[in-house]
Formats: sequence, C-alpha cells, structure tokens
Amino acid sequence: MTMGDESEGHRRAFLAHLTTDLCDADEARLIAEHTRSCPTCAYAEAERREVDDLLLALGDVDELPDAPSPAQLRAAARARRRPAPRVPAFAAPFAAAAGILESVLAEVSDDALRTPSPVLTWRVGDLVPHLAAGNALLATAIGVAVEPAPGPVAGLVSHTERLLSWVAGWPRERVQALWRRGVEAIAARLSTQPELASLRVEVDGVRTTVADQLKIRAFETWTHARDIGAAAGLRVPPPPADSLGAMADLAARLLSTLPPRAATAPAGAVRLTLTGPGGGSWLVQIGGAGAAAAAAAVGLPEAELTLDTVEFCLLVADRGQPTEPHTEIFGDDALAAELLAIAPQLAGP
Repeated sequence: MTMGDESEGHRRAFLAHLTTDLCDADEARLIAEHTRSCPTCAYAEAERREVDDLLLALGDVDELPDAPSPAQLRAAARARRRPAPRVPAFAAPFAAAAGILESVLAEVSDDALRTPSPVLTWRVGDLVPHLAAGNALLATAIGVAVEPAPGPVAGLVSHTERLLSWVAGWPRERVQALWRRGVEAIAARLSTQPELASLRVEVDGVRTTVADQLKIRAFETWTHARDIGAAAGLRVPPPPADSLGAMADLAARLLSTLPPRAATAPAGAVRLTLTGPGGGSWLVQIGGAGAAAAAAAVGLPEAELTLDTVEFCLLVADRGQPTEPHTEIFGDDALAAELLAIAPQLAGP
C-alpha cells in the first residue's frame, strides 16, 4: 500500500466510524476493532470526541453566529493539548488518561492550582508532581532511568514528598514538563519492548504485571485529572470505552483480593455487572477465600449488584457513591452492601 492509499484507507475507516449508527452489529464491530488497532484512526476518534464535548459545553444556544467548522475546532483542540503518546494496545488506558490530564491542565488557572486538593495536605497543583512520582516508580521498575531516581524502598507518598521539595519554586510549565517526560519515557520503552506487558513488577507495594500497573497509573491519572478539573469547575469526561473497561476490569479483579473488614463481615460471591461504555460482568469474592470461594466454585453468587461503569470507577477511586437510579441489588443485600463498602479501599493517595 502506498502512502496515498494508506491515508485514503484511514479516511474511509474513520468516515465509516462516524456512520456506525447506520451499520449492523457485525459491521460496527469490525469498524470498532479497526479504530482500536489503528493509531491514526484512534487519534482522529479522540479528536472527534473532544469536538463533541466542546459542542455539548455550549449548552442551549439559539444562534451561533460565525460558528467555527469542525476542522477549526479540531485545530483548536490540538493547539490546547499535546496528542496522547503512541503506545502498544495494552498501554492504551495509560496514554488515554495522560491525554485527558493534558487537556485539563491546558484549561486550569494558576489560582485553581493553589487551592487545597482532596489528597492529604497537598494543593491541587501538587497532584502533578504526585503523578510524576507514581510514573517514576513504574519507570524504575521497567528499567527506565528517571531524575531524581526513587530510592530502593521508595513508596508513592515518600517519593511525592521528595519531588515536591525538588520542584519547589518551579513554574508550572516546568513541573508539567517533568510529568510529561515521565509519560513519554514509559511510552517509548513500551513501544520498543512490548513484551514487558506480562512482566511482573512491584510498584508501591503492589506486585502485578506491567499491563496492570499501567491500568493503575491510568486510574490514578484520570482520578486526579478530575480533581484538578473540579478546582476549575471543569467537566472531565471518562476515558474511552476500551480504556474505561480495562480499568474497571482491573478494579473488579482486585476486589476479590481485599481482606475482610472484620471477622463478622459478610462473605460470599457477588455477581458484579457494570453497565454503559466499558461495562461487563465479574464474579467477585468478598471476605477472603472461605465462603466466597466455595460459592464461586459452583458459580452461584449469593448477591447480584448492577452499577454504572463510571460510577463504579469513581467508587473505587473514593470519589463518590453510586446513585440510586444506576444501582440494582438482588439476593443478599448485606453482601452487596459489603462490596460497596470495601471498594474504596482500593484507592490510593
């Protein structure tokens, strides 16, 4: 395929994506698969979603004189934020969350960054070095040199405090560049060594695969992008459906690893169903390996809990409780309530 043919192919695929409402289910699936696997079309789709968000933000406007064209809106979106780094598919949630944070930082004032954050005693602006610290721990675990290098037993909070001292007095642009270099360094290593996806590494006391560590970084980046956006009154969208689904899948799997809150806490298996983009279904063991494992072995959950996917992710991030219209419980109410109660334990600082 020549360069011209390739560009024409991307245009045809992207135009097809815009008209998926006119396609049958199989055609829509093929188009979605291409968009996920093609960096060019995925980036075009991200720009299209940003244009949609800009148009929705206009609200109810009767007249819009001299309305900019979609091409002008896309150009404005590109000017306000850098494109997400190109990464292998398993790192897409990490790149998507980084892109969201870039967009938020482009809209936030210095005054907003000086306000208190919901994390420890840090200000909103301190969340950027905090995210840089988490990325530095992961970078070190996969052999990427960073400065300042984390100590051999450094944790997320301790390395954040070290970075906060290191960047004290820096202009915000320099602080944000520090975070961005960490993202780009990780992306570059993953692009040249995609086999790292299955490598198990320990970051801040959690030992799992690099692919899952990237989802943890995505979760934290999106959560703090929302924190930063909230300080400026911004509505921060969720990640793309595939990335949101990967984050939700990780959280659902980690729920089964949480210890019981007390010896008398309910234990058993819960069928967790998440609805909306990124949704799915999981059998979650609550209360350790005892009664929950026995129920899971025969596939008989004692409770069924249905939540909206975004609300579930915010619950896990300790940023809110599910709303009643999106929550359904069948079976053992106490067991389902226990899942809702322990989910925020997965949240980090």
